[in-house]
Amino acid sequence: MQKWWCFLVVLALGVTMAFTGCGQSGSTDEGGEESMTAKCYNGNFKGVKEDNGVMAFKGIPYAKAPTGDLRWKAPEAVEESDEEFDASEFGNSAIQTQWHSEAASYHTVSEDCLTLNVWTKDLKETNKPVMFYIHGGGYAWGGTADPLYNGKHMIEEHEDMIVVTCNYRLGAMGFADFSDVPGGEAFPDSGHLGVLDLIQGLKWVKQNIKSFGGDPENITLFGESAGSGLISTLLVVDEAQGLFQKAIAQSGSLNLLCTKEEYDESGQTALLLKQAGAKTMDDLMAIPEEKLIEIYRSYDKEGNCVGDINNKPLRDGDFIPEDPYKALANGASKDVKVMIGTNSDEFRYWINEQGDVEMSEMDEAGIQENLKNFEDRFLANKYNAAMDVATKDEQKMLNEFLKIVDEDEDIWKRTEMANEMCFRLPSIDTAYSHAKGGGDTYMYYFCKKSDNFDFIGSCHASEVAYVFHNLDETIFSGTVDKGLADKMCSAWANFAKTGDPSIDDAQWTLYGDERDTMVIGDDCSMKTEKDPLKEQRELLAPFVKYYLK
Repeated sequence: MQKWWCFLVVLALGVTMAFTGCGQSGSTDEGGEESMTAKCYNGNFKGVKEDNGVMAFKGIPYAKAPTGDLRWKAPEAVEESDEEFDASEFGNSAIQTQWHSEAASYHTVSEDCLTLNVWTKDLKETNKPVMFYIHGGGYAWGGTADPLYNGKHMIEEHEDMIVVTCNYRLGAMGFADFSDVPGGEAFPDSGHLGVLDLIQGLKWVKQNIKSFGGDPENITLFGESAGSGLISTLLVVDEAQGLFQKAIAQSGSLNLLCTKEEYDESGQTALLLKQAGAKTMDDLMAIPEEKLIEIYRSYDKEGNCVGDINNKPLRDGDFIPEDPYKALANGASKDVKVMIGTNSDEFRYWINEQGDVEMSEMDEAGIQENLKNFEDRFLANKYNAAMDVATKDEQKMLNEFLKIVDEDEDIWKRTEMANEMCFRLPSIDTAYSHAKGGGDTYMYYFCKKSDNFDFIGSCHASEVAYVFHNLDETIFSGTVDKGLADKMCSAWANFAKTGDPSIDDAQWTLYGDERDTMVIGDDCSMKTEKDPLKEQRELLAPFVKYYLK
């Protein structure tokens, strides 16, 4: 019997409040003031009140520090403790390069990064639904210190739930493959350590969330981009089953995984060894953290950097199924309720990523250079890659697709192709596979345009500020419409509470053969449509087989 079940039995009998460290926190301190301390398995964590009165508990370790002998090893559970710890500051971000669109990359970075944060209105109420956020960043950037992911406003809007955000190892520290390195057999989990970190984080939440008033049997994952890809992955990983009951995947799905062949083509492990002057795992393990961070961020003569090579969790056929879509369709997570969706202009996000400076700080010449780089590098590569693998009939369909796209310029026609092939269609197939496997599934399509630039549209990540109700975080969304934020935050919260995202103004219906989709319009409306952009979807359907090679 698992420890948390044992605890419930013991708690029901009233035998002890400290059997697993999940004892009920007192609602008041000795002086009669409201308690700010949550008693957990690995310590008593003293939180702080945010400026809106919401309680925040930050930087809580959910696993042993993956340092020393634990570097590149699966996370280990934290040790029991009854000491008191300050929980007023975010923990370290995972090791990463600094990048202008990733605020957490400017926070202190360290191997010792396995911490999480909890927001709750108070410690008195019980059985609150729990929303567990997994940040994005291409598996190589990001962290919970990013203000975009602060949960205080979400809790201000919905005091009857809890928000958790969780760090995990990134890039070469979280997803490197050492199977071909001498000594690598001692590091069998290296290709998916970031996934294992999140599983350990969920185990900690399941064991300790009652101390914050949460319900360990009502946990909803939500996340964006790589975070959404990780959520989709957790749906088909056996070790994650039972740790969450619902999942919301925003702009990322099961295509964000890689094979051994694809990983080797990225060259990350080879570059790490080269930059470190290492030949064996013993050499890598001997590198001090400070030197490791320096190596991670250094560029070679060809301009390559270990921290800038985006890699993904390995589909090894053991931990992660070789065909995760098939696993979903066979009912791998049929008991988990899923909501999934994408934004209408996902790929326009990467216009901003073509320069070293945030576009809002560029002159017109700099912005035009970004647009040219975006067209010449990203879009041309995506189009050429699609044409290279396509049959003659498929090439005709691809060109027919470009003709029907409702855009005047080739740059935006090809951008729409990238939107569909990299985001919307893989998410549609994830939704359809889950529904086919017997799981309740909801689909959305976010079309609210950012006003940061007239060409940015509803770009990747532009929905995140709306979901978190963080009205001042405009980096991707532009000016946040409060009314739409009210509705979207409520829909996400309702899904966490009940498994149904419907709100008064928008009744959602399950996704299935008719492909019902909640379209969130540029006019801030929320309306269900059947199979939106059907003709586009059907023209690109033959490319589905190329998602997973």
